[in-house]
Amino acid sequence: MGSSAMVVRLLTAMVLLAIVSACAERPQEAVATRTLLPMEAVDPNARPDPILTADAKRDDDGVFSVLALSAGGADGAYGAGVLVGWTKSGTRPKFDVVTGVSTGALMAVLAFLGPEYDDELQRFYTTQSNDKIFRKRGLDGLFGDSLYDNGPLKNQIEEFITDDILKKIAAEYAKGRRLYIATTNLDAGELVIWDMGEIANGGRTNDRLHFQKVLRASAAVPAYFEPVYIKPQRGIQLRQAHVDGGVKEPVLVSGFMFPPGKKVKKELYMIINGNTVRENAAVPVKATLSDIAKKSITEMMREIQTDTIYRDFVLARNVGAHFHLTAIPDSIPMAQESLNFDAARMNKLFEAGYAAGINGVKHWLKEPPHVNRYEKVAAR
Repeated sequence: MGSSAMVVRLLTAMVLLAIVSACAERPQEAVATRTLLPMEAVDPNARPDPILTADAKRDDDGVFSVLALSAGGADGAYGAGVLVGWTKSGTRPKFDVVTGVSTGALMAVLAFLGPEYDDELQRFYTTQSNDKIFRKRGLDGLFGDSLYDNGPLKNQIEEFITDDILKKIAAEYAKGRRLYIATTNLDAGELVIWDMGEIANGGRTNDRLHFQKVLRASAAVPAYFEPVYIKPQRGIQLRQAHVDGGVKEPVLVSGFMFPPGKKVKKELYMIINGNTVRENAAVPVKATLSDIAKKSITEMMREIQTDTIYRDFVLARNVGAHFHLTAIPDSIPMAQESLNFDAARMNKLFEAGYAAGINGVKHWLKEPPHVNRYEKVAAR
């Protein structure tokens, strides 16, 4: 359910899995299916959705707003706090587009549905514990497709995503609002952007189950949680293996999500469920293969996050959108393990997020953190 801190032990897990050299069986697949774009997925190079154009009739405030919620595992408590505080401030927009990756995908559904789901958002991110998210498989995990069983999280997703929830999402989809969730097609090594409103609108044999599977896949940290096998098209039995969207992008923003032209004011709000500190030196690296591997993976993922945020900032400039970013304050140390759903830390993060939300976006960053003078983008 996260990005950098959630894969700190990934390399070690992969080494162990290679040692036992065993694999679990997977559903039937074929070469032609591996790279097939799922029927509800969006081609990011396609023209903007006509409903997202500046001339589209929407019951909004005249501002086109995009909310992007990042990966981060248990650190998603920060983003939950931001949204709840933002509601209390009275300035939270009705977002035209909401995107989510990993834990941000779970949060995105609630953010898309609106402030009336703030209580559910707060409950989910302040009352969790490890046993409500996953179960350790022990030695059996080394001979299967994941170290942990995320059945408890699956049960929570199935309990919340009901037919009534799908109807509400489909109704907002009909108004022109969009909810996008990212997974990684592990077979193709490609990011997949799912239009969740289209799924909710119908077209599959079981729309609710398909919606639930995409959410679960977006939060399926590879090697830790098993891949989710999804049929890319209706009417075929062949499946693709999908995992955490954070493998490719820890936060999801794309040019097609914004209306072209200058007829409407555009805003990009980015909530990073993690730290953006320049240095990560709170804990020394031990002289062990495991610890060196953990820290190396962490720093690689932190760099991906930094690069993605900067790229999305440039994209915002190119499409004429104002950029706003909030992230976990530097005063709160980075989590050593984001698969640790510790109630005390999550409540602390929620409170920090609440403060950032209720104080309003005027205090958020207007450009990526730690950008040096040679990297600054000139105003357009």
